[in-house]
Amino acid sequence: MTGTENKPSGGKFVSASEYEPIGLFYGGFVMIGMAVGAFAGFMIGGGQEEFLKGGWIDSIIGVVTGLFIGVGLGLIYHGVLMSKRGKW
Repeated sequence: MTGTENKPSGGKFVSASEYEPIGLFYGGFVMIGMAVGAFAGFMIGGGQEEFLKGGWIDSIIGVVTGLFIGVGLGLIYHGVLMSKRGKW
C-alpha cells in the first residue's frame, strides 16, 4: 500500500485523488463565501468612510457568515457527489 491510498471499512482500496475534488469544492465555496461576505459587510457597514471609523466589525461578521455559507455549500455538494457515486 502506497502513501496515496486508504483502505476504507469496505475493504476496497481508494486513491486519495478520488477525494481531491471534495476538498477543492470546499475550498472554492469557502473562498467565494468569504469574499462575498466581506464585500457585503463592507457595503452594508457604510463603505470606506465607516470602515475607517471603526466599521471593520461589519466586514468581519460578513467574512464569518460567508465562511459558514461556504462550508454549508461544500457539505451539500459532498452529499450530492457521494450519493451519485453510491458510496454512502
